[in-house]
This record gives sequence, C-alpha cells and structure tokens, in this order.
Amino acid sequence: MRANIINIAVLALIIAFYIWLYGYDEAAMPNDLSSAHDAFGDYCRTCHVPWKGVDNRSCLQCHPFDEVTALKPQIRFHEAGKHCLSCHTEHRGSPADISEMDHTLLNGALECTQCHVDPHGAKFGSDCRACHGITEWQVEGFRHPAAENRNCSRCHPVPESHLNDAFWEEIREGHQEQRQEQPLPTPKECWRCHITHRWDHLRMTHDL
Repeated sequence: MRANIINIAVLALIIAFYIWLYGYDEAAMPNDLSSAHDAFGDYCRTCHVPWKGVDNRSCLQCHPFDEVTALKPQIRFHEAGKHCLSCHTEHRGSPADISEMDHTLLNGALECTQCHVDPHGAKFGSDCRACHGITEWQVEGFRHPAAENRNCSRCHPVPESHLNDAFWEEIREGHQEQRQEQPLPTPKECWRCHITHRWDHLRMTHDL
C-alpha cells in the first residue's frame, strides 16, 4: 500500500513538472539565441515543436532553398533541405557562430575545389583527399619525395632572391675554385644546393 502511494506521488510530481515545463519555455533554454535569431525572443515555438524539438521544416520556413541558381556555388548543396541541425546549432549566445560544417554529409564525388580555393594552384590535381582528410585537414605522416626527385619547382616557387643577378654574383665569388668544374645552377635546380629533409641545410660549406 505504501509503495503504491510513493509511486503515485512520484508520478504526480513528474506530471506536474511536465505541465510546468510546457508552460514555461525559458526553463528549457540552455543559452541566449544568436544575433541572427534574436528577434524571436522567448517565443520558442517559432522553431521548436512541443515534445519533438526542431526539425528541418522549421529551418526551411525562413531559409528556403528552392531557387538553387540564386545560391552561391559553395552552398548549393543546401537544396537538399536536409541535415540542417548537423551543421547549425543554436543557443550558443549572441556573438557565437552557429555554423560548423560537417563535410561527412557531402557527396563523395564532390571535389573540394568546387567550394574551396586551391592553395596549391592545381599543382597536385583536384584529388585533395589523396592527402587531406575530411574531418582533419592537417596532413599527417607527410613524406617528402625522394632526394633523387629533381622536380622541386613543382611545389616550391623560385624565391625572388634567386632571380636577382647580384645573388648569383655572390655565389660565383664563393665558388671560384669549383666554377671551372661545373656551371652554376639555374634558379630551378634547387637540388644542386638544398637537401630535402632540411631546406636551410645547404650542400655548400660556406654561408652567404
């Protein structure tokens, strides 16, 4: 009998709590809205459906993506109208950025350069994922090409100093004895002076 009374009391408290929560929306607000949504104030039902939360349809009421051609190429994948909450999270406060891209949601056939500027200038082709990951952009375990590889200028642009005649004149003065044995390197023959595992370690014995 006593156990039944306790169970009924607990059930009554739970029901009372849910009734209170239903009528007092601010009790469930973890933080302020972002500045973009601040106009909604405390009216949670603009985005939230009671007992269900927020779904994509709530977002699409204000952010329709019907006219795909009017969108920037970088965000045209929004036309799917799905996974809004996977990248956008509210209640982080007014100055916070509510967007955090989840690249795992994208089509695997989508090339990175369709959205991102290629910092390598297309020197390595368009298959960015051959070196970079989706969740972690930093390249781990990178290994420089073998020391015998002499196509350095494919990745390393020739420094301005190496295009200056005064630079090569100083080289000539430091190599008077060897000048007769072999000609001076050209600006793209990096391997003649540099080594791969440490760029500032020169093959020559003197400092310029």
